[in-house]
Amino acid sequence: MRRRDFIALASAAAALPCTVQAQQGKAQTVERPMIPRSWLNEKTTVTEAEAANPGIRDGRAERFANAAKPFGFQNRRWEELKALVLPGDEIWTFSSPAESWERLAGRAGVALVRDGVPIRVIFTMMN
Repeated sequence: MRRRDFIALASAAAALPCTVQAQQGKAQTVERPMIPRSWLNEKTTVTEAEAANPGIRDGRAERFANAAKPFGFQNRRWEELKALVLPGDEIWTFSSPAESWERLAGRAGVALVRDGVPIRVIFTMMN
């Protein structure tokens, strides 16, 4: 198996729910965090996140109107993330550790955090 195939498979598996044993003996499904908490950098707001990710501003915006919206071609994902926000939720920026960038596996973006756990992410940078 090639390295990139393994990384893709591992990334997909990490996003799947896992089953754990509850205290009363019943199994329940618990979502794994989308990214480790250690990747979270700083709390932000919807307004700040949209200002930092304004979408594209070149000729493609004429052909793809939604791409000129916040988060560009990922605007739909951004709107879905905003729709999931509940009272008490937070939006954070994140970045994987420096070693991951050195190994060409770096990731950065915006995360929806609920009860301290990143539950939805949008990757804005990858290498």
